Amino acid sequence: MCGRKRSGSCIVETAAGLIFLIPVMFILIDVSALVVAQTSNDMLAKQCARAAAEMPFGAGAGAATNAYNNFANSTMVTKVGAPAVAYPTADTVMVTTTIKCTLPVPVPFGGPATQIFQAFSTEPVVGQLP
Repeated sequence: MCGRKRSGSCIVETAAGLIFLIPVMFILIDVSALVVAQTSNDMLAKQCARAAAEMPFGAGAGAATNAYNNFANSTMVTKVGAPAVAYPTADTVMVTTTIKCTLPVPVPFGGPATQIFQAFSTEPVVGQLP
């Protein structure tokens, strides 16, 4: 084979490979963004629960809200609403947080552009003496 036919076939093979490789790369970018968003939400719920647990029984909602408000929004992750604080027992506090993740490369033709995540965290109340 001459060099000209060989280089032409290499271009065709490269173009055919990129047709499959580029969408896979975009899917990996979206999946990594979703993992980062869920990890951030878990961390936020844990921080809010710890802040609420440092207050006396029933008074942790304000501390959890302050910790929630200190979480910085980004172009990819935004807070939704306020944290829900509940006391399932007399010595534990449970906090629920919600965030919205905007995908960097949304799926075209009807794919979701955002994803909502909720996280729950439970901590023992340590802010009051027995």
